[in-house]
Amino acid sequence: MKRRFKSVAVATIATLALAGCGGSGKSSTEGSIHPSDGSSTGSSGHAWDPSVPYRLKMPAAVLNGAFTEADHSEPDQGIASMLSGQIETGISAFAAYRPADRTSDTSGPVLAVTGVYGTVLSPVDARDQFLKILDSRTSDPEGRSTVIIGPRTVIPQGSSEPVSCRIVQETDQFGTTWQPSCSWADGSAVVEVTQSVQSNKNPAAFGLEAFAAKTAIIRNEVRSPAAP
Repeated sequence: MKRRFKSVAVATIATLALAGCGGSGKSSTEGSIHPSDGSSTGSSGHAWDPSVPYRLKMPAAVLNGAFTEADHSEPDQGIASMLSGQIETGISAFAAYRPADRTSDTSGPVLAVTGVYGTVLSPVDARDQFLKILDSRTSDPEGRSTVIIGPRTVIPQGSSEPVSCRIVQETDQFGTTWQPSCSWADGSAVVEVTQSVQSNKNPAAFGLEAFAAKTAIIRNEVRSPAAP
């Protein structure tokens, strides 16, 4: 079974000890990621109507090419199965990305995109269950996840679609760490975007609005027209 990305992020911070698997925001940037804005354009570059069905297609690069795919693991279809009461004909999707200018395969932060697409019966309920499933998927049976900030609803600049952002703290065999999480849900998919961070940094200082703007760009990049 493919481990949830959170375990991958912890592994990165712990020298790869593991393997596998609110208000209106501004589109400010952090670190080496330079998104343009959060406007609702799909992978084709045209404006996307979220009422039109779509599927998730993980591209080779996200955030306008700033991050490239670094994990080629197969998505865990068990997540889709657990959401079968919320998403009809659900299919899991997953990809992990690292900076395109990284100096090694393990350098730089890890971005992960995890989702399930299909016919979402109730986006709010589906997202709640989806996040509960992901929060429970740790590498340590004794591990626990706690939301310490949020969730906050953010509408990134240039977008009419909200994302829900939070910071999750995890305690497991490696100690205590945290990571930001932004997600969206609509009639076609539920998706979470996470990023690894240095656990010794102050979570309260992390820019959730800026991360929401990045999530909006990723949302545009992973949407693909549903098969006719």
